[in-house]
Amino acid sequence: MNVILLVVDTLRYDHLGCNGNDWIRTPNLDRFAAEATVFDNSYTGSYPTIPHRTDVISGQYGAPFHEWLPLRFDKLALPQVLANAGYATQLICDTPHLINGGHNFDYPFHAWHLVRGNEVDRHWIDDRMSDLGPTQREQYVRANGTFFPTVLQYIRNNRTRRNEEEWPSPMLFSTVCRWLEDNKRRTNFFLWIDSFDPHEPWDPPEHYIEMYAKDFREKGDLGVLFGWETHQKKEISPDQLQRMCAHYAGECTMVDTWFGTMLDTLDRLDLTKNTAIIVTTDHGTNLGAHDQIHKGYPLWDQVAHSLMMVRVPGQKGSVRRLEMIQPQDVFPTVCDLLGVAIPEEVEGHSFARLLDHSEPQGWPRKVAVSGTRNALHGDKEAVLTVQDAEWCLLDSTNPANRRLYHKPTDPEEANNVAAANPKIVQTLHEKLLDELKGRGALQAHIDWFATGKKGQTPADYQPRDPYVKTFRPYFSRILGEEQL
Repeated sequence: MNVILLVVDTLRYDHLGCNGNDWIRTPNLDRFAAEATVFDNSYTGSYPTIPHRTDVISGQYGAPFHEWLPLRFDKLALPQVLANAGYATQLICDTPHLINGGHNFDYPFHAWHLVRGNEVDRHWIDDRMSDLGPTQREQYVRANGTFFPTVLQYIRNNRTRRNEEEWPSPMLFSTVCRWLEDNKRRTNFFLWIDSFDPHEPWDPPEHYIEMYAKDFREKGDLGVLFGWETHQKKEISPDQLQRMCAHYAGECTMVDTWFGTMLDTLDRLDLTKNTAIIVTTDHGTNLGAHDQIHKGYPLWDQVAHSLMMVRVPGQKGSVRRLEMIQPQDVFPTVCDLLGVAIPEEVEGHSFARLLDHSEPQGWPRKVAVSGTRNALHGDKEAVLTVQDAEWCLLDSTNPANRRLYHKPTDPEEANNVAAANPKIVQTLHEKLLDELKGRGALQAHIDWFATGKKGQTPADYQPRDPYVKTFRPYFSRILGEEQL
């Protein structure tokens, strides 16, 4: 059997019709869900992009989370385990971080292909200045007169595109379809697809925006920054926020459309009958709630809640499961589906046995923990998200700031009920401490959450792994066009 793993960046769980959304069009993801097992309690682990993919590709926890660093050459990697078992492994991505800047996620695969042009992907130099109009200059220029480099590079990469097929997501799935054509006779491939959209900037072709903003032709984008709002600390009006959400919704529908093209190609090539597909996301995004736009901390449900849907040939579809799932579980599940021995170093749990209507038999994970690596050298409060199927605790190193939400009755996490439920707060807090200990966190880190005070930091502690202390991702800042 073949396996396709599709990782979609920044797609919110609650923006799919199959998960209850009634205003965003996602017909292809919805039809996939009707044929799949959907895990409704899947949550991100290490956050964001690169840390999450380190979780997935290694099946291991960080201490307690992976940080944003290149994949080590000696790191256990799912594609290599499958290659040793006779599977052909391929990475196709338009997520530039996996390969740009020496991040090394191409290394474990037999073959890899990067669809060029997203965000920081500096793949071409030309001698034209970036032709920005006055509105864009106001939005994307710092007070000192220099561009935000990520924004500038994305604009330069995509300024000549005209047709939908030239957007990154359509190019990605078109490439996938071509690869499937070239491998339609295989029964032993592992294909990792990594879709950057609907990651910001939320700038799909206009006909997608018009689905959700009927006045777009007359009023335009209203000056929104397409998800890059944190670059400029300006107030966002209700109309601008609504327009920004329309842009994001359009991105979701564009990804869904081209995902549907891939599903149709699998059917046409007769690959559906022998190919398992896992569709997952690294995290969601903020769209104004809790006064946050796109990424941010702490990890509220709109960011921490991830998508996990699995379709296996011959198994029943339209199944919903409530087990707590984390990214480390993908590695052992793929191995189980393919009959490959799971390495002892893997710390995740295979959910292959849950891909039907059977009752759970002692699922080992009782809570999901989400967050980012918290450095011990600063005094800033740290917050980690720990939750079970009913309750979500935003646990803080400052006990007075712990926030508790009842998920079934308060999905928007608007009402902090920590004061009324001290036993539940304490229970989840203790489970977080257990997770920190089990994942090899420094004692000083554990003490910080346990007591609100940092313990003795080890004398040899370094906030960054010394093997990459000279690591400088992406931008050399030598190009003159970074100046106005």
